[in-house]
Amino acid sequence: MMMWYLKQLFPLTYRTTYGDSDGKTHFVVWKMWLGRSYDIDDYVIQA
Repeated sequence: MMMWYLKQLFPLTYRTTYGDSDGKTHFVVWKMWLGRSYDIDDYVIQA
């Protein structure tokens, strides 16, 4: 639990992929600082 609090002190970058109901795959990159997301980039991956 203490590690989570320490990580919140620094703006970290997160990445993930997900699929939506239309069958498209998304790649998302965002930064989080003090539990809030900002600078969110959502890319649709063309197959």
